[in-house]
Amino acid sequence: MQVYVKGAGDRSLSKWLRTAAKFYADELMHANLVKNITLKIIIKEHDKDFSDKGRCEWDDTDGPPNPRFFTISIAKSDPVGDFFTTLAHEMVHLKQYAKNEMSGLIGPGYSHIWKGVPYKLNSKRSPKKAKGNKIKLRQDGSDYYYQPWEIEAYGLEVGLYAYFCMQHDIETFIEKNK
Repeated sequence: MQVYVKGAGDRSLSKWLRTAAKFYADELMHANLVKNITLKIIIKEHDKDFSDKGRCEWDDTDGPPNPRFFTISIAKSDPVGDFFTTLAHEMVHLKQYAKNEMSGLIGPGYSHIWKGVPYKLNSKRSPKKAKGNKIKLRQDGSDYYYQPWEIEAYGLEVGLYAYFCMQHDIETFIEKNK
């Protein structure tokens, strides 16, 4: 796996992000798949086109069914540890795309193809009506956290990060960069 980091502003952060990306990839995918992936990690400020914590996209020239060139964008944040949990989350999405478990937008009322089946968002909840609601909604009003690809990514990010910390001395780096 080739990993490039842009915008980190610190060589040691770039090194740790490359190490973490390779570690997460090895945990999530078979070695034959990992060796054929090229990943660009971009650390960037929030703006009108990027308001997320992170985003994983494949190169348009190499899209589904088996993309191999990816870009993960991560928002600049104060706690350095957030870079690694966000990267873990986005690496789960990279795995979903690379293994053809998920593909992109497909049409009105549908959001993605998930494990070969068009996934229709059909939450019966109406979070828009709740006062003081802090539930993250998509533009179509559906609940972001009900999407199966997000359930998997949020479920794995904590364990991947914890296991990475156990296998590498990242805590020292994080403490020095608080």
